[in-house]
Amino acid sequence: MAVGKKTGGRKAGTPNKDNANLKERIMALMEGQFDSIVADLQAMEPKERIAAYQRFLEYVLPKQREQKIDLSTLSDDQIDDLLNKTLDKLN
Repeated sequence: MAVGKKTGGRKAGTPNKDNANLKERIMALMEGQFDSIVADLQAMEPKERIAAYQRFLEYVLPKQREQKIDLSTLSDDQIDDLLNKTLDKLN
């Protein structure tokens, strides 16, 4: 089978209309059932409710990646400075 140049189809970067339509329909369904969803969440055991919240958050907040910093290359003064700046941001 010979591999040829792709012809037809969507151009790169063009959104998939079917996916957009499906997302809109799911959003409308969720909005229409919001009160029922809230009641269902309230009826859950706390452990189940927290697990549900965590699953919802995956669609709202970006996943955080672990940040690794090699502190062995920094002096004690540089580490103290970084720590102080971090604590200042938290306050």
